[in-house]
Amino acid sequence: MRAASLTIALAMALALPIASYGEEPTELGTPVSSTTLEEQRGGDDTRIINIIEVDGDVTDNTAINVVTGANNIQNGSFDNASGVLSVVQNTGANVLIQSATIVNVQFAEP
Repeated sequence: MRAASLTIALAMALALPIASYGEEPTELGTPVSSTTLEEQRGGDDTRIINIIEVDGDVTDNTAINVVTGANNIQNGSFDNASGVLSVVQNTGANVLIQSATIVNVQFAEP
């Protein structure tokens, strides 16, 4: 049960914006021209290769008289959240949970 609580807390922490809740956003500075951006950009390779390799094994485990319970996410748990949200929950014993996320961001002309 402790692992499930930790997983939920981690997922919620990752979903929060970088700025603290209620904090006013700060200015990033003076925007640069499109010409300057064009000169300084990193490249135009359009190939996207995403590989996640997860490999786990649960063997020779024993769970005797184990009490498991429900995982609950209450209404409003993700209010004001931004970013990529992911929640992994486990109510069992001797369970291997593997989770991975790839986020591709493409900047394109509007």
